[in-house]
Amino acid sequence: MENLKIVTSPNTGTNLIEDLRKKLEDARIDASTVLLFTTTSTKNMAKKVMEILAEKYPQAQMTGCVVEGYMTKEAVWTRGMAALLIDSEKISIGYTSGQTTEKAFSKLNREVKAKKKVVAFPMVYIPDPFSVLKLLAYDRYYHFRYIRAKDMEEKKRILEKYSRILESKMIYPANKALRYLDGEVAGMNLMPLSGGYRSPALYLNFKECQRCCVCLGMKGNASIHYHDTFPERGKSFDDTFEILKNYFGKVERVKTVFSGIAIGEINGKSAVDFLKEKIRIRKISEEELKKDKLEKNGLPMVSPYGLVFISRETHGSSALGLQSYPIGIYPSIFELDRFYESCVYIGELFKEGIFNFYGLFDKAKSRDSFKFFVLDYNVIPMFSKKIHLLNNYAKSNFDCYFGIIASNPSVKKNSFERRYMTEIERGICFNGTGTSFMLEIRDLP
Repeated sequence: MENLKIVTSPNTGTNLIEDLRKKLEDARIDASTVLLFTTTSTKNMAKKVMEILAEKYPQAQMTGCVVEGYMTKEAVWTRGMAALLIDSEKISIGYTSGQTTEKAFSKLNREVKAKKKVVAFPMVYIPDPFSVLKLLAYDRYYHFRYIRAKDMEEKKRILEKYSRILESKMIYPANKALRYLDGEVAGMNLMPLSGGYRSPALYLNFKECQRCCVCLGMKGNASIHYHDTFPERGKSFDDTFEILKNYFGKVERVKTVFSGIAIGEINGKSAVDFLKEKIRIRKISEEELKKDKLEKNGLPMVSPYGLVFISRETHGSSALGLQSYPIGIYPSIFELDRFYESCVYIGELFKEGIFNFYGLFDKAKSRDSFKFFVLDYNVIPMFSKKIHLLNNYAKSNFDCYFGIIASNPSVKKNSFERRYMTEIERGICFNGTGTSFMLEIRDLP
């Protein structure tokens, strides 16, 4: 496409700046939209990169974020940066912020009228040190009340209150966010592999924005494709449980207590104590969390151990990773109220290999259309150097594409071509791992 250019650089420091300036000179496009994707190696250079892009395209609308990696026909990179330069009147960008998911995404839906949307937001946002201290204090207070609750009704009320705090300060639950958006929506639910303060970062109008929600609307000839790596879901809790038992390596049925996005217990223990009992993992101390993990961007955000919740509405399922954080009430990245409290503890995430992700690329309707796709970032810790196989497959099937590796892609559509295991609400697919989406664009006039 003549009205779309991809500019990439695997460099850092002055080499990145020199490389970027040269490639922008050679791009020869009057971009009206700029999409920027930096990696952890260039996050600290994002301000300078955006200054250069703003100087080159001062009238352009701009957004982007930090990702774990990106791929083009040339290579797969987990360092450097990439930018999409687009000259089209059929793209609009809206943004909002807000303390509740409902307010933020309802307003975003009013701002972007297009029926095909790509939305990016921090599913989990780690604020500054003071805010983390407050959240830890909230956790201690509500956990103290929870363990002294007289009955299940009181426990649920306590979890409901704490869930609202988590949502207002830290988490936009992925499935809840999509409910407030009309049309077909592809979700980039951002959460870093390794967390730190002020992460994940979103970019808007050539600046970094804090805990904002950004939506890109498409009015051209575009299709949204979705794929997950799991077998189809069952028609009842027991059906789906048997499917999961055959798919995952280690499976145990457990009982949870939750409300909203707050999990009070698993089999009568806090989630962290339950995990420690299963794998004898050391609990991260509060001091280690604040100093060694968050300050150095080293807080682990993914895990091969977790819970798989089964939906009451669809009998699909979604996985939540468990880590040994210094907390009593465990937060979920998706709202749990539509799930059974009986769920599945798993000890590994994938039974199959990387080739299961190929199915996304097979959904493309033509070879010569432009494809923008987002892959689950768990491919990095799970498959490491084999990621190049995904790029080779895309290269053999597509003439022009750009892909990023980011956390837990989701999709909202009226209907799907199969009974996706990850369809956890009617028309909403999300899971803690194994998902991907592709935006296929056939014209950008």
